[in-house]
Formats: sequence, structure tokens, C-alpha cells
Amino acid sequence: METTFDVKIYKILTYKGARKTTYTVRWVVAGKRWREPFDTVALAEGFRSGLIQATSKGEAFVVGTGLPVSHRSKAAEMSWYRFAVEYVDARWPQLGGNSRKNVAKTLTATTVALMRSKPTQFAPADVRTALREWAFNTNRRADAPREVAAILRWVERNSLPVSVWEDLERVEQILRAIDTRLDGKQAAAWSRKRNRRILNVAMKYAVRRRILRANPLPKGKESTGATKTTNAVDKRSLLNPEQAAAILDWIRRRSRGGKRLHAFFATLYYCGPRPEEAVAMRVEDVTLPSVQAVDQWCELLIHTATPEVGKQWTDRRDPRTAGFERPCGG
Repeated sequence: METTFDVKIYKILTYKGARKTTYTVRWVVAGKRWREPFDTVALAEGFRSGLIQATSKGEAFVVGTGLPVSHRSKAAEMSWYRFAVEYVDARWPQLGGNSRKNVAKTLTATTVALMRSKPTQFAPADVRTALREWAFNTNRRADAPREVAAILRWVERNSLPVSVWEDLERVEQILRAIDTRLDGKQAAAWSRKRNRRILNVAMKYAVRRRILRANPLPKGKESTGATKTTNAVDKRSLLNPEQAAAILDWIRRRSRGGKRLHAFFATLYYCGPRPEEAVAMRVEDVTLPSVQAVDQWCELLIHTATPEVGKQWTDRRDPRTAGFERPCGG
């Protein structure tokens, strides 16, 4: 925690708006400007007075927060693990199964990076599993087995406070850690983008709860930390029509479910829906041309998507979670 005695405190700035008047305390710590708005002048004067008293006592200010060392924020009092669990519970009803699973993955990697020490009595893989499958799953947490509960108690004791996000150097270290795979190589660009997006929403939640003063994640191009990628497909990796027809014919001749799987994969190849959209299709969603009119188009009605994410991530205890309605013809 970097501290400094280089502090300047300015007069309260009064802004009279159309609906209300705002009183803003302004001060500078080690060259960085800070602002704190208040609804009443009394609150603003009280906060400013506390800053002045700290400087009068010769108290150091924390560079990362702009506050005196004695002013402990909510971030310093709350562990990251406890915050992450609270955040999951708050977001759980608003998310679909696949989003819940992705949030759990990102928070697991982040929590591992925010522990005071590495586990010695537990295998690292067991710690990650306990976090991903139990701690960050609102429906399953209370039913965690005894050995999993022991791991989670250890994680809670060894979790750093949320205030580590107020140190910009630590933020960079955390982001580098979650951008790295278990084998030490950098994660894929889409994975890094997903992690930053999920963490960004979590940080905004912390700001709304007044646990953090501001979102500590980088803005703009620096926010993803990803190199440029291309969506171009190498034609050499695609099936040609003859290969596709041969594979589909082989699938159709399978003794168990061959015709059903043939219809499924043929729909994917010739019509291009996502697998979760094709699975949700019904017979009445398909309009085929007559047998004689082989040159006519058919029509598919894609009305919903049912991605498979595992029943532990859904409220219906169904491995497939119902998606959104998306009517379209194709």
C-alpha cells in the first residue's frame, strides 16, 4: 500500500443544477485529483474537515484511494471471496444457465489470483473445482460436501480484501493472472475479452454498493488486453460438398438414431443454424418444398434456442436452458 504526505485540499465546489445543488470536496494526493460529491453542505464540510484533520496530525494518505490511512473503506473490510459470493447471489436470478457458468469460471480464476498464499493441504485443482462448481453456484452452495466446505472455509480465510483493486499495480497483476492458462500460456483473445467483460460488471456492482470508489479496470482498448484477431476461415479446413454428403450418408446409416442425427447435422450444414437452435426446432417449424420441386427453397422457423450447460446451472434442473425467442425465416 503506497502512501504519501503530498496532499492539497481545496475549497468546496458548489454546483446549482436544475433539480438540486451538489457540494463537491476536491483534493489532490501525489498529483492525482480526487472529487467527492455530497447533497448537503454540512456533509461536504464534515468530510473536508476530516481530510484537514488528518493532514494536521501528519497522517499519510493512501495513493490508491486518496484517503488517509485511518479511513478504512468498505473495500478494506470485505474479503474478495465474500464479495464474489454476494455478487453471484445478486446476479443469479438475472442470468441464464450459460452466463451463470461463465461468471463462475471468471470469478474462480480471479479468486485464485487473490489468495494470500497457495494451498498446501488441498490440491489446486480441487480448490478451483470447489469455487467453480459450489461456491459460485447459488443453488448448490448450501449442499456442498464436507470436503468442499472445508476448502471454501480455507479460501475465505486466505482471500485478500476487495481493497487490492484500489492498487493499480495489483490490478495489472491480477489481470495478467486471469489471462494466463494453467499451462502458463496466454488464454485465447475471446476468453480474455469475456473475463474482462464479466469483471467489469462486477466492478460496477461494487461501485453501486459503495464498496469501491471507482471502477479500477482499464478503459478503452487497454480493457481487453487482447491482440487483434481475425474472423476469417481457412477454406482448407472446410468440408467440400462431396465430403459433407459422404459423412451425412454415413451418419444416416447408423443403427441407433442415425436418421435423427442425419436430419440434425444436415440442418446445420445446409441451413447454418446454431446447434442449440436446431435442437429446439419442431416438425411444424419446417416447411419443405414438394418432392417434384427440387429447386425450391425450404423455410425454417427458428423460434428459440436451448443451449446445454449442465442442469446444475439451471433453475429447472434441466441440462438444457430455455433461450430467448428469436423468430426468423431462413
